[in-house]
Amino acid sequence: MTQLTATQIKNLKATEKDYRLHDGNGLYLLVRKTGKKTFLHRVRKPKDTFHKIGNYPAVSLAEARAYVSDKIKRKDQEDSLIAVIDDTFVDVAEKWFNEEKDSWSESYANRVRLMIDRDIYARIKNKKIARVTSKDVYLIMNDLSEQDKKHVANKVKSIIHSIFKYAIRNLRCESDPTLAVDTIKTKKTQHSVALKHHELTRLFQEYENSKAKRVTILANRFLALTMMRTIELCETKWNDIDFKENIIMIGGDRMKKEIPHVVPLSTQALDVLEEMKQYSSNSEYVFPNALDNSKPMRTKTVYSSITKYRKWLTDLSFGPHGYRATASTMLNQKGFRSDIIEKQLAHSTKDKVRGSYNHADYLDERRKMLQSWGDYIENILNEVVE
Repeated sequence: MTQLTATQIKNLKATEKDYRLHDGNGLYLLVRKTGKKTFLHRVRKPKDTFHKIGNYPAVSLAEARAYVSDKIKRKDQEDSLIAVIDDTFVDVAEKWFNEEKDSWSESYANRVRLMIDRDIYARIKNKKIARVTSKDVYLIMNDLSEQDKKHVANKVKSIIHSIFKYAIRNLRCESDPTLAVDTIKTKKTQHSVALKHHELTRLFQEYENSKAKRVTILANRFLALTMMRTIELCETKWNDIDFKENIIMIGGDRMKKEIPHVVPLSTQALDVLEEMKQYSSNSEYVFPNALDNSKPMRTKTVYSSITKYRKWLTDLSFGPHGYRATASTMLNQKGFRSDIIEKQLAHSTKDKVRGSYNHADYLDERRKMLQSWGDYIENILNEVVE
């Protein structure tokens, strides 16, 4: 192939269409129909792209060649460095996690940690990171999908993707195997419905008299009494509770909108806590994991214990989260102010200053409202508990 010369470039004429001339090593000269001449560098990976170097004569042929030569040299050095790196996936994943976790809430960091240890490391922990393939990623996701954990599978893929972006940025590998794996399609989330009085009574009748573990029954009862989210309930620790003020204080790092939340405790909720002391006094969690009391009860434990054997609830699209909708609907019907109810549900303004002001303003009203709700639940329990 004949290389371009400075004289040739100077004498090139415009034509009716733009055209390119190749000099070698990916260096091209683009001649526009306007007569303008531009040096381009063609890069074929990760995709075929022309990068502009500069316009002639401001950039000479010699300068354009030097630019391309420098680019090729640096790429060769990077490739050589990558070739001798022998990191395992766990080496890179741990560095990524340790650098990122400080920017996350504690609860989110714990969830990511769990998925890495439980779902990702099980298959590729000690594999060389440069040898992790799209098939590996697919098999991890497929295992979770078959366990009906499609949302978890997609989250796991996102975590692996972030780890590989970190690896590429730090020259630990060249490509990201997650890019060739499709996200798993999931059903649109259905929000739990609000139960009517007779349905709520039936639920307590069946559940309170079931063979479920006492701790799980109490967790279900506490969930209904407090209008808390299931994850908030499971992660509640004894030191979150102020027994002088009879409130639970939930930090912003555990809340959906990252705004601290205060939950007043009715006498019925306090009774549940008093009974739980005999089951969980050796754990920091009010509702600990049955197999390891250093960990919180799993949200799935609460969900499955309520809905697994009650098809009528699944037909209604009801899950434990539905206690919030049920309480909201019934308390509105009882004449409580909607903004008090919304505050108790932690459907707060994104204005954190205003949110903090409101929770102090509404605490007495919310306390009265939850006591009324607790009395209502107690009346149902008195009817159904044998």
